[in-house]
Amino acid sequence: MSVLPAVIIGHLARTTNAAEADPQRAQLGALWGRVLADDALLNLAARADARLYAALFDYDSDESGAYTQVVGVGVDAAADLPPHYAAVHLAEAPREAYPASGEMPAALIAAWGRVWADTAAGALRRAFTCDIEVHEPDGSATILVATRE
Repeated sequence: MSVLPAVIIGHLARTTNAAEADPQRAQLGALWGRVLADDALLNLAARADARLYAALFDYDSDESGAYTQVVGVGVDAAADLPPHYAAVHLAEAPREAYPASGEMPAALIAAWGRVWADTAAGALRRAFTCDIEVHEPDGSATILVATRE
C-alpha cells in the first residue's frame, strides 16, 4: 500500500457499533451515500489519489463506545479547501493492516470482526486513536488499525 495522504476530507457521522448493527439507527450507509453523491468532493482538484478513505477517531472508550467517522478523499494539505467538509489530519502511528476483499460491505464487516476478535484475544493492542479504512478503486479495502507500541 502506498503512503497515506496527510489529510482526509469529507462528510462525518458520530455513531457506535451497536447503532450500526440496528438498521433503524445506522448512519454509515447514508454517510457513504452522501460521499458517493458528492461530485465536488470526488472531483476535488487537490485530491491526492483515486482511493476513498474512512477515518475512525474520537473514540469514547473502545469498540463498544461512540466514535466519529469521516468518509472522503485524501489530500496532501487542508489549506484552501471548502469549509463545509470535515478534515482529519493523519499522524504517523504504528498501524496493523487487516485486508478486506470480496463483496462489500460484508468483506469489510468481516475484517472488522477479525480486528475485534484479535483485540479480545490480546493479539492486537489497539490504541483507539485514529483507525483508517483505505478503499481501493478495484473495490478492495484495508483497515489500518492504530496500535499501542
